[in-house]
Amino acid sequence: MIVILSTLNGESRLCSMLEEMLSVRLPAGTKFHVVDNGSEDGTLELLAAYAEKLPLVIYNQPVRGKNHCLNLVLASISDTLDPEEMVVLTDDDILPCPEWLEELEAAGKAHPDCDVLGGRILPHWPSRGAGQLGPLQRYFGVLFSITSTQEGPIRCDAAWGPNMAVRGRVFKAGYRFDPHFGPNGQMVYPMGSETELMERLDAAGYCAWFAERACVRHIIRAAQLDTINIIQRAFRHGYGVGRRRQRHRGFTRLASLQFNAMRALMLVHLRRLVSPPHQMLLDEYEEAWARGFADGAKSEYVAARQPAQGASAYSGLFEASHDPLNH
Repeated sequence: MIVILSTLNGESRLCSMLEEMLSVRLPAGTKFHVVDNGSEDGTLELLAAYAEKLPLVIYNQPVRGKNHCLNLVLASISDTLDPEEMVVLTDDDILPCPEWLEELEAAGKAHPDCDVLGGRILPHWPSRGAGQLGPLQRYFGVLFSITSTQEGPIRCDAAWGPNMAVRGRVFKAGYRFDPHFGPNGQMVYPMGSETELMERLDAAGYCAWFAERACVRHIIRAAQLDTINIIQRAFRHGYGVGRRRQRHRGFTRLASLQFNAMRALMLVHLRRLVSPPHQMLLDEYEEAWARGFADGAKSEYVAARQPAQGASAYSGLFEASHDPLNH
């Protein structure tokens, strides 16, 4: 089994993850391929220390972007990759249960016709919890990469980055992650690092399975609960969805998506006239998402016609925070 993750200045959260990984029961031959994306903290020293305790293979990818990191490893291992082998994809801020990898391996063996596996992702809240975000509970999956469903078949795009696996034959067929999506060290980027690939696999007819007992906890940092970061993430998610829905489409699709975004914005503005104060954050979230969606669709349309494009007019919002959320 192969496990791939990237990290950028993630020393503190990566330390917690690697320490928990010492308790994970590893299937025979498991290797962790960890890519440092230009960290300036003590990440490399931390990885060197844990390389004495875990089967780590350490890479350096100077080009910023999570998907650049994943593709670097895939390029390195693709020639020797077993078509049936499960390639586990995760992040540097998860706390795995001891049976995590064993359960993914068992699900892969039990469902040889499935090329994608999704696992359960639960939140690991900071000490203050998330009580103040009650109105946003319906969006917790997007905000904090939380997913949990019953054992059984799913769409490929229901498998999410912190806890998923893809069979080797998918990558040997030439599939790779699109570096235009996902964290790239910038405040504004289209979310959907793995989702973009999963949607392509859905379109190609690949099957997926949800392995309920393969569980990790996602570390939620206190900064992620701040209003500015919540709104930033809403915009980035909408931006990514807008780009993906516009992709390979023309002006007619763009006009339709822009109309949908405008209608959503009008509904939010009308609702604000009667919304109680505790609903204000929900209104701000949905407005940011709709603006991101519109910008993403327009950005994709423009990008299809000219290589270079400017930042979103709405991106001034992102200048208020010095802690970009890269997950």
